[in-house]
Amino acid sequence: MGTIYYLSATIFQQPVAEISHVIGRKPAFLLVLTFAAVGTIIAGTASSIPVLLTGRAFQGFASAGSVLSAIILTDLVPIEDRAIWLAIQNARVLFFMNLPLLVISAIGLACLLGFDRPELGIRKSLKRVDWIGIGIFIPSALSFLSPFVMAPTLFPWISVQALVPLVSGVIGLATLAMHQRFFAKRPMFRPEIFNKHVTVSAILGLTVCGICLNVLLFHLVLFWEGVRGYSKMETSVAVLPETVSIPIAALVCGLLMRRTNRIREAVWVGWPLAVLSLGLLWFMDDNTPMPWLVIINCGVGLAAGTLMAALNVALLAATKKELNGHAIAMGLQARSAGMCLGIAIGTTVFSYTMNQRLQKVGGGEMNSEEILRMIEEIKRDPNCREAIIDALRVLWGICCVLSGLVGLYNCVCKFPLLRLPSAEDSDTRTLVAKGQEKKSANSSPNLSRNCKV
Repeated sequence: MGTIYYLSATIFQQPVAEISHVIGRKPAFLLVLTFAAVGTIIAGTASSIPVLLTGRAFQGFASAGSVLSAIILTDLVPIEDRAIWLAIQNARVLFFMNLPLLVISAIGLACLLGFDRPELGIRKSLKRVDWIGIGIFIPSALSFLSPFVMAPTLFPWISVQALVPLVSGVIGLATLAMHQRFFAKRPMFRPEIFNKHVTVSAILGLTVCGICLNVLLFHLVLFWEGVRGYSKMETSVAVLPETVSIPIAALVCGLLMRRTNRIREAVWVGWPLAVLSLGLLWFMDDNTPMPWLVIINCGVGLAAGTLMAALNVALLAATKKELNGHAIAMGLQARSAGMCLGIAIGTTVFSYTMNQRLQKVGGGEMNSEEILRMIEEIKRDPNCREAIIDALRVLWGICCVLSGLVGLYNCVCKFPLLRLPSAEDSDTRTLVAKGQEKKSANSSPNLSRNCKV
């Protein structure tokens, strides 16, 4: 259920953003809320797994619409305040519990959100949508990402089911790149966003953040339940250091960037903290004191919140104002794609390493889902606990190296100021300087007269 949700959310973010750029934010947002309500009803009334997966796919599409919230904030909020509001933005879909919120949101949007009506009318504006690009992107992204979220749980990597969609997806995405670069009149992926090192590094950084977050949150459950022997309720409390520290760090980072007008220092702090915290995860085992576990996991959350706030704002500051909506959509797309890749990397590496360790002690092969189903038996087997610790250490090491490489690229890039000095500010500084010069000139005769006396 989680994989189909992430897959749907990743694939539809750019098409939803592109349609909103043409027909306006309000109708696009109301369409997304409609899909959210339909998906909630389907999931809540599902009596079989296929129906439940269909509902989750609808909800994934609605989650892709969360990019509209970020785009609207980009439209309405000055750039120095965007990091703060983007940190506050948070959405969750919880089946029937969310229906009243969806109804309230739809009424509020219909009454309060202005309709940025297209100048050419909706029919003519719809013709300007890059439908060819959307038509290439959706099947290509679906084909490319499907093996990452399904292998090796449903089929091995070296198989027709994995390799054919993967190769087809690569060919489709290459075709999309050619179309967007040379043939599209109004491309969905604006080439201007990819023309600067700082924007490319920010997109890569957000992708790595998505990878590391999903690897961490998916597999910390195995650590707390399989190694420390926690119950599911205790595990939900144990992951609070990450889930609470991420929004707090993003909010504080936004406030500091607004005050200092600088982005680079946040990146310089975030990546070393991420590398250090991910490296310290290596030392977590069943004997690590709880205070140290809390500190290490808080460090990971603080690094992730700081980097996501800084890199999102860097994308906006490095692009023209009219392209800010496209830039923020690309940033969220990169993070969602990273989450899908995180599922694949984590599951593949963990399963392979775990099975290698188990074979040494004469155990059978298991993947992460089977481990969760057999968690009660694993708690009582010291060999299985050691195998889990070793497999998790390999994962933490991969995340640490990946963060170090992309963080180094981020740190050598020249990040722009959060806001450039305006003409009024320069005029004010000029007037102040002239006033100080005049004041010093007037005080000079008085000083010389006093010296004569």
